[in-house]
Amino acid sequence: MSGTLLGTGLALLSASCFACGQVFVSKSAVRAGDDRGVILSVLFTVAISCLVWLLLEAGRSTSVDSPVTLFSLAMFALSGVFSVALGRKFLYVSIQQLGVTRASAVKRLNPFFSVLLAFVFLHEAISGFDGIGMVLVALAFGILIRQSFMKHQADADSAEPPPYQYIWGVASALSYATSYIFRKQGLDAVAAPAFGTMISALTALAFFILIALFIPRRRHDFRAVFTGVDRWMVGAGILISFGQILFFAALAVERISTVVMVSSLEVFVAAFLSIVVFRTEKRPDAVVLLAALFATLGVVAVAAG
Repeated sequence: MSGTLLGTGLALLSASCFACGQVFVSKSAVRAGDDRGVILSVLFTVAISCLVWLLLEAGRSTSVDSPVTLFSLAMFALSGVFSVALGRKFLYVSIQQLGVTRASAVKRLNPFFSVLLAFVFLHEAISGFDGIGMVLVALAFGILIRQSFMKHQADADSAEPPPYQYIWGVASALSYATSYIFRKQGLDAVAAPAFGTMISALTALAFFILIALFIPRRRHDFRAVFTGVDRWMVGAGILISFGQILFFAALAVERISTVVMVSSLEVFVAAFLSIVVFRTEKRPDAVVLLAALFATLGVVAVAAG
């Protein structure tokens, strides 16, 4: 199987896992601001990626004190801070504040930030298609924000999420895009996706433990992590963990823009599941659908570039 076909397939599987996980987060009784669901998903990621690494990748490992391995460890660790610790936390809050469809649409800012950061740090050129795609993604986000401002100016009690709640989705997209840069550099040195995922998750777990040492509420989240979550959050943790591993694997064999483009199909899978299958939210209006369309076209343009 060619690298392009394999990378595309892995990215598609990753998108499906992330989409299902997001719908499960929206169905969970665990509310925004509660870290138990995030911590549980990190624990699942550590366990699952460790098992995959031992079964499939242990033979690829190089000496721990090798400069190449040390560099990869550093890159994977930084990726863990930005994706698992920050990106996943912001994503959970975004879904709970905005709903699955809006949160998925805002998450399409990933390629906007990814192309920009790849240009700055990896010296990847921004083509004409890249530029068009970035404009379309920015336009989609602007449409959502404009709708929120207009509805809240007309009616303070509007069901439309207030504009400031979109900041969680922006923060999640920027965090994930930053993590892609670190992941790609780490995988270029040591092509072991499950190993990279495990190191990232362990770093994120250490990050949450450090926070819990200073914030009593976060210590409570750790103590209640296995008793204070429902089956939906457990399912979300497992699915998002597999999504993380599959995304790492896709990056190992394909360029960032292509992987991000295929992953953008997540918005359609998530919307279909949340609206048609689980009925966790009502059918989005024409403005939200238009924003999702612009965002997806933007991602396609980035991949074409």
